[in-house]
This record gives sequence, structure tokens and C-alpha cells, in this order.
Amino acid sequence: MKKTTRRAVLRGLGGFCVALPFLELFSAKRAGAADPTTPPLRYLIAFGGTSIGMESRDFVVPTATGSLVGNLTRGLQPLGDAGVEDVTSIVSGMKIPWGSGSNIPAGGRAVRFHSMTPNPMLSGMRSGSDDDETLQGATSDWILSETLAGPTASTRPVMSLRAQAAYYRGSNGTGGNRGLMSARMNGGKLEKITPQFSPQVAYQDLFTGFVPPDPAEAEKAKRLLNRRKSVIDLVSGDAERLAKRLGAADRIRLEQHFDELRGLENRLEAIPLSNGTTCKIITDPGNDPAIGGAVDNGDTGGYASNGAWSDEEKRAQVMVDLLHMAFACDLSRVGSLMFTFSQCFLNMNPVYGYPSDLHELGHYSVGGGDKGANAVADGVAWHVKHFANLAKKLRDTQDVDGTNVLDNTAMVLTFEGGWGYDPEQDKQGTTHSSENMIAVVCGKAGGVNASGGKHIVAKDTHPAKVLTTVMQALGGPNTLGEVSGTVPGLVG
Repeated sequence: MKKTTRRAVLRGLGGFCVALPFLELFSAKRAGAADPTTPPLRYLIAFGGTSIGMESRDFVVPTATGSLVGNLTRGLQPLGDAGVEDVTSIVSGMKIPWGSGSNIPAGGRAVRFHSMTPNPMLSGMRSGSDDDETLQGATSDWILSETLAGPTASTRPVMSLRAQAAYYRGSNGTGGNRGLMSARMNGGKLEKITPQFSPQVAYQDLFTGFVPPDPAEAEKAKRLLNRRKSVIDLVSGDAERLAKRLGAADRIRLEQHFDELRGLENRLEAIPLSNGTTCKIITDPGNDPAIGGAVDNGDTGGYASNGAWSDEEKRAQVMVDLLHMAFACDLSRVGSLMFTFSQCFLNMNPVYGYPSDLHELGHYSVGGGDKGANAVADGVAWHVKHFANLAKKLRDTQDVDGTNVLDNTAMVLTFEGGWGYDPEQDKQGTTHSSENMIAVVCGKAGGVNASGGKHIVAKDTHPAKVLTTVMQALGGPNTLGEVSGTVPGLVG
């Protein structure tokens, strides 16, 4: 066995890893260790690939400012259904500036709309060029992980997940940059992070520390997990060799650690996730839903027969459950959750009965007037529903100090577009606009929403300022890329 360090793990058959407890072997007792009764702070950034209005109609943003209680719209109603509107704020009226060529402003986007807003919104950096839709800087999740991750920094500093399984157009692949929302600095270079979109692999990763490197290995891992062979048995050889090097006190700690892990395994299938007050383990989600096929633009028949659909409803539910357990059990303290791609072609027929993809809802594919606006609001509401369900689960879970986990969590949900002027078409009142954008902020960590949930109008404020406000509240910087400052009223 190699030199043993605090980050050491026991690695067994099939790549399964078991983290070691803290042993005297690793180092002398540290002064000022964290109080085990002090809850950690958590952070989540989420994204939905849709605009929030159409043709000067917005069925998402409340008409009144102030408290959200009794002031919810069709698009935000899931917050009320989950009972979390009192700890949720909506920041509206925001704007990402635009430009072309060498005239793209700081924190701005290129004139071309689709897939150009996530970079300035999530990293605070301007577009690289008129055609470059990639992330240009580190995102808030990875920046905050440097402050918040604590003991999870060496195992899972950021839990990056995505509900939408495929692009659903053309070759129906991963969608390239349109399926990304997270990036970090690694060795002085920017590294884009591909989110995990397989619920089964995400489940395995959370429980075993094993991430299959390719689909073939993932299948092998599934078979191992299905056989329920004990992870403890898989690493028993390394454990025995390590035990010979330990003193009496450390041997007792190691034995207790393995007893606890074996007990966790025994409870794995028996204990479902619930709204209890303790750390629970979710049951195996089973095989991933089949990946749906691509559907051509305007093919309502393809949508009516449920193409472009990989049961994203179930996928989103599982990802929410995994994030809940990761936060509640302190397996990770920072997460990113991409519900849908930019310019999302996910089928809305299985969810709301609209034979259309999410993107086309904003272009009157299901009828004009209020009918079309209702469809856009419903598309937004699908994202808000899963976001609110995660908030409810966290609120219903007791934290280590007797508060609830949502009290010590800040969650932000952003969207691809708002509605207003489109410089690409020189047209007013369209969905291809980065005017009138919103962010949904839930939780109370760091004093966020301390005075209750509310609607805040931040006219022409850059939406990245919502993230810098939350970052500062959680002990991080109040600068994200080229954007700095805070949104008044969101904290305190």
C-alpha cells in the first residue's frame, strides 16, 4: 500500500472506493476543528433552457412587488404548491447587455441569442466571439466550493447533474456546449465540466465513490451493484494490510468505521428517502429510462408520439432526490443542476399535453394570445416544480443543530432568456431577448431571504449580480468574472 494520507481511500474490485476515517496515523490532532453541531452552508445553481415570456406577455413575473405569499403567477405556482414561497424571492427586470465583434461589453453576450446567455449569466464573462457559446470563466459553483466544500473538497466538491438526457435534434448527441453550465480553473486552465445525466451512474457515484469511465464500464458497475456484493468485502485486503500498521486506538476507529459502512449497506434497500428528520438513503432508481429519438422541427406528430423524451420527469425527480441526500448527509455541499439544454428541444407533450418542444412554446406553436403565453408559463413551471420540490425536501429535513437544511442552503434557478428587444432581428417583444430576465432564489443561508420571500425588481441589473449577492452572503467573493456588486433587498 502506498503512503497513507488523510485523503487515502481503500480501493477494491471494479474501482469501488471506501474513504477512511480520520486516524491518528494521518496527523496530530488539529486545533480549531469544526464544531460537529454547526451546520455547513450549501449552495445550488440550477438552469432552465427557456425564456419566460412572449410578445410582451409575461405569465411568470408577479405584477406586484413585495411578499410572494398570495402573489404567485402560473409559472411560479409550484412554489406555493410546495409551501416554500415564504423563503423564496424572485428578482426580475434584469438584463444581459449585447454587442458584436470587438464591441461585446463586459459581462455581455453576442447579438446571436440562442446559447449565448448562459456564459455571461453563469460565469460573468463576455462572449468569446459572435459564434462562441462556450463558458469563458469559472462558474459560481466551483468558486464557492473553495469556501464551502470543507471535508467534501477531496471527494465531491461540486455535484454536477443534468436531467435532460439528449439534444433531440440532428445526431441527437450530448448537445456540446448547450449541455454544459459549469466550469472551473484547473492548473491555470479553464475546464468545462460535463454534468452527469445518468441517474443510475449518479446514484452509484454517490454511494460508492465510483464513476465509470465509459458506458461499458457503467454496465459492469450496474451488474456489480445488482449483485449487492459488499463494498467492505471488495476492499478487505487493503483494510487488513492497513490494520497491521495502526495502533490500538486507530484499529478500534477503523473497525467502528467499517461496522457503520456495513450497516449503511444493509439499510440501502430497506430505507426509502422520505421527509423525515434524519439522513436517509434513497432506493436504487433502477435502469435509466431509454433515450428518446430526435424529432424534426415542427413535427407535431413526432412529439404527439412522445419522441424527444427520455422520461425527464423521472430523471429530474431522481436528481433532486440525490441532491437532497447529498446535502442532508454532507456528501457534497455545492451542486449544479441543469434541468434542460439551452434552446431546449425537450418534448412537452408527456408533461402538459403540448405536442411541441420547450423552445417552440415561445413561438406560438400551440396557439397565440393567452393560450401561447400559458404554454410558456407551463414550461417555466416544470423547472420551478422540481426546484421547489428540492427546497421542500431540504426544509423537511432536520439539520445537525435542530434547524432545517434549507435554512442553511441557498439555491438559485436561472433561465436562458426573458422577453423584450431582440437585436438580432431588430424586433421588440420577443422570446429571443436577454431583457426582463429573472432568477429564483430560495433558502436562508447567509441571511438570504431573511426577511421572507419577495418579488424584487432590479431594472437592467446583470443577472450574474444575483449570484454575486449569494456568493458574498455565503462567505465567497462578490465578483464573478467581469460582474461585481449585489442586488439590494435579497439579503437581510
